[in-house]
Amino acid sequence: MHTTISDGKLTPEELIKLAIEKKFDTICLTDHYHFPPGFRDWGNNFYLDKDYDKLFDLKNKYKNKIKILVGVEFDWLKDYKEWITKAAKKKFDYKIISLHFIKAGKEYFPIDYSDKTFQEILEIVGSIEKLVRTYYSELRDAIETGLYDTVGHMDLIKIWNENHKYFTEKEAWYNEEVNKTLKLISKKNMNIDLNSAGFRKPCKEQYPSDWIIKEALKLKIPLIVGTDVHNAEELEAGLKEVSIKSVV
Repeated sequence: MHTTISDGKLTPEELIKLAIEKKFDTICLTDHYHFPPGFRDWGNNFYLDKDYDKLFDLKNKYKNKIKILVGVEFDWLKDYKEWITKAAKKKFDYKIISLHFIKAGKEYFPIDYSDKTFQEILEIVGSIEKLVRTYYSELRDAIETGLYDTVGHMDLIKIWNENHKYFTEKEAWYNEEVNKTLKLISKKNMNIDLNSAGFRKPCKEQYPSDWIIKEALKLKIPLIVGTDVHNAEELEAGLKEVSIKSVV
């Protein structure tokens, strides 16, 4: 769940009130944490100390109406490992680690910004297999730290893969990377974000894919359902559909 603390449209209190109105009994606010100094020229005002304190105030204010968890979504950036590790040691109720950026050459590129940007990354890296292997390898580096509760939208790398434009997920190398990642998630006693936002993206499927959900359940990895809310309309978007997958 994202609010005006990062890139959401509703203030935390507006989102809390909406969740109460919709009869949620528990929510977890997981705004994006700000980026390390010098990383980018936007997002540096996300999730400041004053926001952190405000969330705990709201948690207490509405405790008799709804259970609120004060969470966070960190971005894993391999060149800023020390900074991110230090930030993650701050006390939160719930911590998500996600990989939104891939370093191609000397520059970081956002995976989920546009298909055009994705193609630029692909051209620099050289092949979809190398790009996917890099994505999952860096995600495993983050998981290995043991600092986080949940892996966010685990297979975000498929976001532009509409109609299997880039890969089919049946390739042996793709299965290898996913299964290595799942085994590490299990080893570290982490959860997977069962995220309905994928329905709203070109891939037109929740994160992670159906077959990954089944493999995760075999390993007894818990699935935490969410809609990746950024505006009022997304609070319940795909929630019913994605919840069913967690018990199939």
